[in-house]
Amino acid sequence: MKLLTTLLFIFLLTHTAYAQLGTGGLPHSSAALDVQATDKAFYPPRLTTAQRKAIANPQAGAFVFDVDKGTFFLFDGQNWLPLALTTNNSLNPIERTASDGEARDEFGSSVAISGDYALVGSPSDDIGANVDQGSVYVFMRSGNSWTQQTKLTIAGGRAGDKFGSSVAFSGNYALVGSPNATVFANANQGVAYVFERSGSVWSQRPVLYAADGETGDNFGASVAISGIYALVGSPKDDIEANANQGSAYVFVRSGSTWYQQARLLAGDGAADNEFGAGVAISETHAVVGSPRQTVGSNAIQGAAYVFVRSSTTWPQQARLLASDGAAEDRFGYSVSLSGDYALVGSYSKSIFSIFGRGAAYVFVRLGGGWSQQARLLAPNGKTLDHFGTSVALSGDYALIGSPFAAVGDIDQQGAAYLFKREGTEWLFIRKVTDNSTGITRNHTCGISNGRYIIGGFAFQNFQGKVGFGTVED
Repeated sequence: MKLLTTLLFIFLLTHTAYAQLGTGGLPHSSAALDVQATDKAFYPPRLTTAQRKAIANPQAGAFVFDVDKGTFFLFDGQNWLPLALTTNNSLNPIERTASDGEARDEFGSSVAISGDYALVGSPSDDIGANVDQGSVYVFMRSGNSWTQQTKLTIAGGRAGDKFGSSVAFSGNYALVGSPNATVFANANQGVAYVFERSGSVWSQRPVLYAADGETGDNFGASVAISGIYALVGSPKDDIEANANQGSAYVFVRSGSTWYQQARLLAGDGAADNEFGAGVAISETHAVVGSPRQTVGSNAIQGAAYVFVRSSTTWPQQARLLASDGAAEDRFGYSVSLSGDYALVGSYSKSIFSIFGRGAAYVFVRLGGGWSQQARLLAPNGKTLDHFGTSVALSGDYALIGSPFAAVGDIDQQGAAYLFKREGTEWLFIRKVTDNSTGITRNHTCGISNGRYIIGGFAFQNFQGKVGFGTVED
């Protein structure tokens, strides 16, 4: 079908013609242009992205090859559309798997991207005889291509650590959560590992753990890093008598040393809130999700909390709530932060009586206050799509994961949805999918400087894969 479609586009490429033209042979009776050859190629116009977009008054049917994107584009009368027939360096996600991947590794369960590097967590990877110890893969970009640079594992790791359950990236530093790690005798207390890059070498730095950690805290279930600050969620932390209220810990780097600077708690925290399920941090602000928070009489509506740095302390600045919040929304399961904007996922949100369709909410900071700017929805969202399970924000772009979204005729394949801010509005750009013919659960996502990564941990019996792409057409 792709070949026939491409040939049709080629046949339509012609000037206004008053007679048939044959090249290499007699023209077919139905063709205005008939190019025949056995040892030559057809070359459509080859343009850079800038040159393509600069074409004056393109007409519907215009067809070019974009050398920057590595794919063909067709103008439909309003927009340039990438075609399904692409090269390996194409706009639609460049797919990658682990070089040593195996079934049930769950490669792609967590992803992060920063500059020319990306991290991919594989928390169920067996390391030697250690089942589910976990690993993380580093990918590096050259031009439009992404290649695996190295694989990170922990010497002395144990079975069931789930190293790679969460990943984050900033500059030359990577932060990896291992929420099921045993600390001393405390099972599932959890830790986070810092890695530093020097050239092509990644070296493990001191292990981060909660000074007051206990059994079952799941410290490292979520991680974030920005500059010299790191934030680690501990959603199962018991706060006094409140089981699983949750907490988050701020660490700061001084030279090559990392030390705990603050422990963040919700001002109105209660048992089973799971505060710390999602975390995000910048140099001055931190956002922490509490997806099981009761709001008024709405159980498990969820909330997100903003903290602002004041010297060495991090006081709570605001509590973020969805304007249409309801019971069981799980608002705050995922969070992201970029400049004056915060993005919060609410994957269980029911929309127009469509149960579990999901939503994501954009908040903007004005001075010391935060207000909701937009509610983002997946076009044609369905029951239990769980849009908002993961969220990523960078500049004017938001990428939101929906692990059970249908793609074509494939139910629950999973997809991510790209939005762009125009003034105070957030416009839907496109649905990011792949070429799989089965369930991949594409939804974990990261975005940085116009490039994105999505993870599909269920691909090929949960071996997993990721896709790389660019936000611009």
